[in-house]
Amino acid sequence: MFYNCNMKFCLIVNNTKPLAKDFAESFVAELEKRGFGYYYFGGDIEDSTDFAVVFGGDGTILKFIRGTRVKIPVLGINCGKKGFLAESGRSAAEYLDELTGGNYHLDKRCFLQVDCLGETFYALNEVVIGRADTINLMDIAIDTADGSLDDYRADGVIVSTPTGSTAYSLSAGGPVLSPKVPAYVVTPICPHSLQSKAIVLPREEILDISASTAGKCVVVVDGINVLTVDGTVHVRVTGSLESVDFVRIDKRSFYSIMLSKFAKGK
Repeated sequence: MFYNCNMKFCLIVNNTKPLAKDFAESFVAELEKRGFGYYYFGGDIEDSTDFAVVFGGDGTILKFIRGTRVKIPVLGINCGKKGFLAESGRSAAEYLDELTGGNYHLDKRCFLQVDCLGETFYALNEVVIGRADTINLMDIAIDTADGSLDDYRADGVIVSTPTGSTAYSLSAGGPVLSPKVPAYVVTPICPHSLQSKAIVLPREEILDISASTAGKCVVVVDGINVLTVDGTVHVRVTGSLESVDFVRIDKRSFYSIMLSKFAKGK
C-alpha cells in the first residue's frame, strides 16, 4: 500500500491509564514503520499537522479540546469507559489504514459560549450552575430575549449541547439530542417543582441565568469548576459558531452506538 509520508500526527496520551499508554506505544511503532511524522502534544499544535489523536476517555478528549479549541480533525481512541466521543475496536494499524485510505467522515460538534463576570468559556458538553458549600436549594431564574423561560428552586441547572445530552443532562432527566440538531438543552437538577422539565432551545437563543443560594455558587464547564461566586451568579449562554471535527471510522449510526453503550454497557 502507498502511504503519504508527509502526514503528521499530534498525539495526546492520558498517562494515568495503562491501556492508553500501551495503545499509544503501538500507534507510534506503526507511525514509525510507515514513515509518518508525529509529536507529543506540549501545549501547541504544530503547523502542517493533519490529525490530533487522543488516547484516553471522553474526559481526556474534553480536556484537550477545551485547552486548544483545535482546528484540525480529532481522532479519539477509547481507553476509558463508554467513550461517546471516541472510537474503539481497532488496532493501531487498522486505524492508520482507514485514515490513509480516506475511509472516514468528519463529525462536526459545536460549542456553547458561556459568559460570566467578564470571562468567556466554551463548553463542548455542558455548563452547570450549582451550589458549592450549602445544602440549601438555589433560586434559579432563566430568561430569553422574549421574556422569562422558567424559574424554580433546585440543586442547579445544566445547559448542554447535543454532544453533552448523553452525559449529565441525561442523568438529570433531559432528552438525548442528535448531534445534527442545531439546539441545546436546559435541564433543571432535582427541581422542587411539579412542572419544571428539560427544555430544548434553538442554538441561536441567548439565555440569561441568575442563580442564588445562601452559600457559594459554582460554574462548571465540561467538568471543570471555572468560577466560584458568593451568593448570586449571572451567566449568559448561547450556541457558538465555533466547532470541532471528530474523525468517525465506525460506520454505525449515532443511535445504534448510543443504544449499544447504554443497553449493553459497551
